[in-house]
Amino acid sequence: MKKIAVVGSTGVIGSQALEIGRSYAKDLKVVSLVCGRNAAKFKKQVEEFRPKMAVVAERDGEDKVLEAVRHPEVELVLVAVVGLAGLKPTLAAIRAGKDVALATKEVLVVAGELVMKEVAKYKVNLIPVDSEHSAIFQGLKAGRREEIKRLILTMGKGRLALMKKKELEKVTMAQVLKRKTWRMGMKIGVDSATCMNKAFEVIEASWLFGVKPEKIEIVVQPEYLCHSMVEFVDGSVMAELGVPDMRRYIQYALFYPERREVKRTSSIDWKGKVINFEKPPMEKFECLGMGHRVLRKGGTMPAVLHGADRVGVEAFGEGRIGFMEIAKVIDKVLRKYKVVKNPGLKEIIKAEKWGGEMAEKIIEEGLR
Repeated sequence: MKKIAVVGSTGVIGSQALEIGRSYAKDLKVVSLVCGRNAAKFKKQVEEFRPKMAVVAERDGEDKVLEAVRHPEVELVLVAVVGLAGLKPTLAAIRAGKDVALATKEVLVVAGELVMKEVAKYKVNLIPVDSEHSAIFQGLKAGRREEIKRLILTMGKGRLALMKKKELEKVTMAQVLKRKTWRMGMKIGVDSATCMNKAFEVIEASWLFGVKPEKIEIVVQPEYLCHSMVEFVDGSVMAELGVPDMRRYIQYALFYPERREVKRTSSIDWKGKVINFEKPPMEKFECLGMGHRVLRKGGTMPAVLHGADRVGVEAFGEGRIGFMEIAKVIDKVLRKYKVVKNPGLKEIIKAEKWGGEMAEKIIEEGLR
């Protein structure tokens, strides 16, 4: 039986993880549950799974959150919260010798260098939950990291991708959040629409797999069937294909290195299926190239990118800027920043905050 902690248990990923825990009650034991705010949903989870620690971050404080992930019985910590709230729990879990199933992309976006150094130091497994990174993680079972020629991240093609720039300038939050494939919250929904989410994934992939940005490419996969690929130096390409269902990736991470049958999902009838790959719309969506851009700068630049995007998305949600102005705000912030190399945690958090504050200033000044 594997004993787990779930940080962000009431969110989409955390809730799906507990669905899996319910299906495999004899194989998974929930030791700790952590949520942001107390809610009826969390109370029901606690009543059902009876964890040894149930922590509400807003009520109980950061120390209790970290205590929950360090609990001596915990073997694996699923980190599935939005934003920087996942950073300290991830580091605490790693330093306590726990394996981490990471669904919070901001952790590696803002502090990838620091986190991966700690992973190596404490010799734990960091298992990605994002579909694209899980696909690559699985593909790498076919070869060694030094044999990688390139990583190919796939992205979907929604309704916004079919719009012209003038149409995109008038896009509303309702249009952004109306998606047919993946269930998403507001922040990641906007990031997916601007393609910033894919830029973040480039940063994550670089740190997770020790690959330089020039070896990471992006392609559009309209059918949502191929979820990323690894090309090795001999020309072999390993692709992970399947139904676009996050439960498959969550379950893979929870049971790693084993595989279990995913309940409540379907197999694909491949007869007659066509899979297309297209060039990514770099010119239309300026955010798409920002992952490579900040990786080349290094240091604290990814943290600044995150801070600027965080405020840009908030401003769009509040109607203070248009959809296409999110990228313009971020670009202005990046141009103003002087990178700090080899940063520690305090410098990373300071840089992220600076990026947000500068974005707010630019918005208030009217993008001049």
